[in-house]
Amino acid sequence: MVDAARQPLVEVKAYTEVEKVEGFVGNFKVTLREKAKYVRADRCNGCAACAKACPVEVPNYFEMNLAPRKAAYVPMSQSVPLIYNIDMDACIHCYKCVEACGALEAIDFSMEDNVIEEDIGAIVVATGFGHFDPSPMTEYGYGRFPNVITAMEMERLNNSAGPTRGSLMRPSDSKRPQRLAIINCVGSRDKRYNQSCSNFCCMYAIKNALLLKQMLPDMDISIYYIDIRTPSKGYEEFYDRAREAGIKFIQGRPAEITEDPDSHQLFIKSEDITLGRVIEHEYDMVMLNQAAVPQPDQNHMSSVLNVAQSPGGWYMEYHPKLRPMDSPTDGIFFAGACQGPKDIPASVAQGSAAAARASRILHSDTWQIEPTVAVVWPDRCVSGKGQACGICERACPYGAIDYTKGLSAEVITAKCHGCGACVGECPHDSITQLHFTDAQVLAQIRTLLAVEPEKKILAFRCQWCSYGGADLAGTSHFEYSANERGLRVMCSARMDADLIYESYRLGAGAILYSGCHPQDCHYITGQIAGAKRAARLDKIFDRMGMNPGRFRTEWISAAEGDKYARVINEMQATLDAIPAEDLKSEIERLKPEMEKRLNKMNQIPGVEEAMIQVDFIVSEMQNKAVPV
Repeated sequence: MVDAARQPLVEVKAYTEVEKVEGFVGNFKVTLREKAKYVRADRCNGCAACAKACPVEVPNYFEMNLAPRKAAYVPMSQSVPLIYNIDMDACIHCYKCVEACGALEAIDFSMEDNVIEEDIGAIVVATGFGHFDPSPMTEYGYGRFPNVITAMEMERLNNSAGPTRGSLMRPSDSKRPQRLAIINCVGSRDKRYNQSCSNFCCMYAIKNALLLKQMLPDMDISIYYIDIRTPSKGYEEFYDRAREAGIKFIQGRPAEITEDPDSHQLFIKSEDITLGRVIEHEYDMVMLNQAAVPQPDQNHMSSVLNVAQSPGGWYMEYHPKLRPMDSPTDGIFFAGACQGPKDIPASVAQGSAAAARASRILHSDTWQIEPTVAVVWPDRCVSGKGQACGICERACPYGAIDYTKGLSAEVITAKCHGCGACVGECPHDSITQLHFTDAQVLAQIRTLLAVEPEKKILAFRCQWCSYGGADLAGTSHFEYSANERGLRVMCSARMDADLIYESYRLGAGAILYSGCHPQDCHYITGQIAGAKRAARLDKIFDRMGMNPGRFRTEWISAAEGDKYARVINEMQATLDAIPAEDLKSEIERLKPEMEKRLNKMNQIPGVEEAMIQVDFIVSEMQNKAVPV
């Protein structure tokens, strides 16, 4: 941080919050709130005279509330920049800090928050992770037993700059502990709290144990664990060092910690998997190695930055393997544990990668985007005619649609990623998607269903997953019905209900509505929108009395070629089970229902002309006996 602060091209804005992010890649408008410190940065020299004079003491968050700080304070002695701050929630306005500051006159109680707007080309999010609060795990007694502490509290107690100057002592009586237990996976790998592994906690526990063993060779240290995970370079050797140093490893999650109320000694009851029995040991102190969790304001920042979150609450990357540092929003990148738990080497590597990705934008005059963007027809948009709508704006996962009542919606091209969700949701057919227009998709449907449509299985596939799954099924030579006909769109969110109705109106035997698994969607909420639409269609077709299985929804990844083949074969078996005359009768019976829902389709620009051209081509091919 010192090097960053000294770099002329780097501006460090401490004690500043991001309130709003607008714009797009290369042209972000970021609103920042510089919170009032009540100390002038241009006059403060970090001498700490104000803190020494201040009579007010409050718990110190940086020291995990194990020591106090003054109302005039810096978070830590190595803060960058080293500018003091007045905590107005604790200040009693005695003005002793003003007297102590003297001629510098750095204290200014008239200061107010300063809201500024910056033009930003690229954004790197490096907000880190939070710590799981083990208080709800009453079986461990954290918050009730003074000698049960967290890993971060141990970090401060064992630090030479900490509240005890590096002298480890029990909070209950300030005595040096002789027996210490470290419990791993507190709050992680636990379906009650966080199902995932926190990645670095095993190594973190071993590090703390070795440091304490080096400082206090006679200390008896035991680590309770579910599994020891040491997958990176040199990690297994580090684990071996700990065992050679005499640190005990007990495999088994502790069930309960109890306390002697007089001596505050602790007793851990646990299963020892190696011995195959329940054990109980006495300790002077217990350290809980708690889970890494997303920051408390992660949800808020996710909405401010307009980036998605994974099911665990972490920021979701564009692609977990190919673009792990990119967010789905162009120009916003992730570094470190805000995207998921990481150790220091992984965080440094991702930080360097994110900086490199951001520099590509800063050194470019123009930026290429996907050509499959959405376009609004202003003359068809009902908002421009004074009606309230805004459905497209709510459907867009990227905030790429500018909607104002009374004005036609407008797509901000640079922010559009081409998922087609707005096109699929617009009830007035006022939006189209370049290269996947309604006319183009409908032309493909009419061509694929030109001959014996009742025998066809029409498969709508998303570009990124189910299309790849179908491709893999072919290259892997998985056998599936030759009656399948595939149709590619960018996302399941683009699979407009009108496209499904038209397919059935033309006589399709069965339709497969397929796309990514929820966690694999390239378009943040695209799969969610597609799944909701598919569920609505399923209910509609059920009310119509359609044979079950003629409409099927499946989420298929690009690696699931076997699943794609199996699904198609199952759908073929469903069709085969319906007598041919019954199927044709059902198609004819439902055709008026489909036509009723498609009364405006031919009004969509380009559709009527495309249908005339397709009918002519199909007719010519049939005349020449070319298979369709």
